[in-house]
Parts: sequence; C-alpha cells; structure tokens
Amino acid sequence: SVFVAVAFAFDIASRLTRPLHLLALGTKAIAEGNLSPQSATPSSADELGSLIQSFNSMTRQLSIAQQQTEESQSALESAKAYLELVLAHMSAGVIVLDADFKLVSCNEAVSRILRQDISVYVGDMLSQVGGIGSFLASITAAFSDMKAHTAAEGIGAEKHYWQKQIEIAVETSQSSQDITLLVRGSYLPVKGETGYIVVFDDVTEIVSAQRATAWGEVARRLAHEIKNPLTPIQLSAERIPLKLREKLDEPDRQFLDRSTQTIINQVTAMKCMVDDFRDYARAPQATLTPLEINSLVEDVVHLYAGNDMQDAITLHLTDVLPRIMGDATQLRQVIHNLLQNALDATDEILADTRPQIVIRTEKITYQDVVNTPCIAVRLSVTDNGPGFPQKILAQIFEPYSTTKERGTGLGLAVVKKIVDEHHGRIDVQNRIGTHGAAVSVLFLRLADEA
Repeated sequence: SVFVAVAFAFDIASRLTRPLHLLALGTKAIAEGNLSPQSATPSSADELGSLIQSFNSMTRQLSIAQQQTEESQSALESAKAYLELVLAHMSAGVIVLDADFKLVSCNEAVSRILRQDISVYVGDMLSQVGGIGSFLASITAAFSDMKAHTAAEGIGAEKHYWQKQIEIAVETSQSSQDITLLVRGSYLPVKGETGYIVVFDDVTEIVSAQRATAWGEVARRLAHEIKNPLTPIQLSAERIPLKLREKLDEPDRQFLDRSTQTIINQVTAMKCMVDDFRDYARAPQATLTPLEINSLVEDVVHLYAGNDMQDAITLHLTDVLPRIMGDATQLRQVIHNLLQNALDATDEILADTRPQIVIRTEKITYQDVVNTPCIAVRLSVTDNGPGFPQKILAQIFEPYSTTKERGTGLGLAVVKKIVDEHHGRIDVQNRIGTHGAAVSVLFLRLADEA
C-alpha cells in the first residue's frame, strides 16, 4: 500500500509539474526573444489548464504583434529609402537645419547647384561652409523677417513659409559664377526642436528666358516708336546744307557740313541698331527641310576666303553625318555669327600667339527615356581668345550682354532664338585648362531617313 501510494504520488506530481515545466520553458524562450507559439497544451479544464491556454494565446498574440512590427519596420525602411532616393534625384536642393542653423541633412542637388560638396558639413554650422556667404545671409534674413511678421500679426510662425528670388555668386576652384535661385523656407520639427527646411531651384535659365521675352517686346516697340522719326530727321539734316550752304562763308560751311554729316551718320547707326532689334523681335518662323550641316559650314567658311584670318580657321567635319531638319538661311546666320564672334575674340590675343578657330561637326549617340537608341548632330566652334567673363556667362543670350565696345550684343541672342526654333540646344562655356571659349549647338531633330 505504501509503495502504491508513493507511485501514485509521483504520477500525480509528474502530471502537475510537466505543464509547469513547459510554461517555464516558454517563459524562458519569450525572455530570450522567441515569441513563437509554444507547444504546451492544456491537459485539464482546471485553473492550470486555463493558465496554459492563456499563455498559448498570449504567445500567439505576441508573435503576431512581432510579425506586424517587423513588417511595419520593413515598410518604414522601404519608404525611407524611397524618400531618400526621390530627394537624391530631385532637381531642387533641400537643406534641413536645426534651431542653431546646423546642417542636419541635404540632398545631392544642393551640391550640384552650389557647385561644392555640402554633405561633408553635416553636423556643422552652415556658416562654416565656404563660398555660400550670400546664400546664408539671404535665408537668415528671410527667416528673421518671417518671425517679425508673424510676431506682429500674432500668428504661429510654424504654419507659414517665405519665398524669394535671390542672386548669389557661387565659387569653384576655377571661377566664380552668378546664378539666380528661387528659394522657399519654412519651419520643421528637428530632434524635438523647431528647425528649418530650405528648398531652392536654379532658375537662371528661366529668368534668362523671361528677360529674352521682355527684350523682344522692348525691341518691337523700339523698332516701331524710334524708326519712324529717324527718316525725317535724316532728310532734314540733308536738306539744311542745300538751303544754307551758299549763304555762309567757307568756315561756316565746313562747320555746317561736319555737323549735318554727324547727324546723318548717327541716324544711320540708329537705324541699323533698330533694324537689329526688329530682326530679333520678329525673327521669321523657321521652315525645316532636310539639310547637310557640313555643306552649310563649308558655304559660310568659303565667304572668308582671302580674309587675313582664313588661315586661323580649321575644319574637323565628320564625313558621314545624318541630315538634320533646319532652315538653311537661318542656320547660315547661326554659323556666321558664331564664326564672327570667334574671329573678334582672337583679335584680342597677344601678338605672339597664333589665332586658332576650330569648327567641328560630329554624330552623338544617346538613349531616350525608354532606352531607345537615338542620334543627334553637334556643331561646335572653339577659339583661343580670352573667353567670356564669368558675369557675362550667366546672361550670355540676352541683348546687350557683350564685351565688345560696339554692337548691341544681339548675335548670340539671335542664335539662341534660331536654335530654339530648330528644337535644338546651345551651350556656351569657357575652355577648361586653356584660354578661349567653346560654343556647341546640338541638333536633335533629324531627317526621316536618320
């Protein structure tokens, strides 16, 4: 009886401790981070069975919660990576600053627009970044003005933003260039404090296009309002000597002739200037037909045969080029203007330097947005002159943007207008590592056979 009682007691104890042992193992597993459901199953409907059932339900809920948390974390990381990818490929620059104007983050466009790597200054004061003093001063003043305005109006500054257009000089290792930025700024919570976010775009080309449009309107009115009275002024100046010459003695006649001739010469010069503006404002629409760019270049260069600068012109024309769609008359004007500008630039080089002007044509291959192979034709004119001043480069296609003592600076403005009519692209830059300038025109619209 004693033996049976002991055996029966061991059996009851084993049945009671086995679920408790499984619960202890499950609790230990959860403490170690394993939230998967445990294998303990209730063996009875008493309090111990209810405890085991509740434990299993808890582990299942913890496992589901852990899985959902991991999925949410993965989605959050994917969204963060996607947002960083979008910011990295935005054309606009984005800068995040804390309350002390320390750089928290920025995208790649910031370095591209400001012409230097700004990301290396993350964690530093923005004032420590060299070459952007005018940019920093402008955004600091704008935030200060916004604070003053919101304080005066009694409204929360966190819900407002400012926007302004600023012109800054960006400095590189080789030169300095003036660019125009459209800047927007607002408040942004950063690390539990009120920080700042600044978004800006390089709108130099847009502003230049707006100025070109405004110049076109000015040129149209100038041609209409000024040219009409020039003809009677010239006729009157020519008639004065005819009426008074015989009534004056010789010194007075010479004075009269010089004065009237000066009037006539200046009126003629004004007529030429007005005609240039009229042509700029009312450029005829291009009639596009298949053309060979090499033939146009040779035709224009042939006009300089016998010129003192003929030996300075070198042609590098690709033999087999696809035909482009263009207006022969307008494209000859483009080539002539570019070549004349190069010849004028080489007049300013030193006496012991041989002028060198290179006209080059070549075929360019590229892929469009759907990865389809495409072909373009490029015409470039380079010289070894002094190049363009950096301040001129930013407004090179605007009237009166010239370094010449005479002229209206309409040459490149007309060229830009013609290239736009041909759905092309023109780029002007100074040659790196040497003296001179390089102008290239890219023709994207080719004949059907190309």
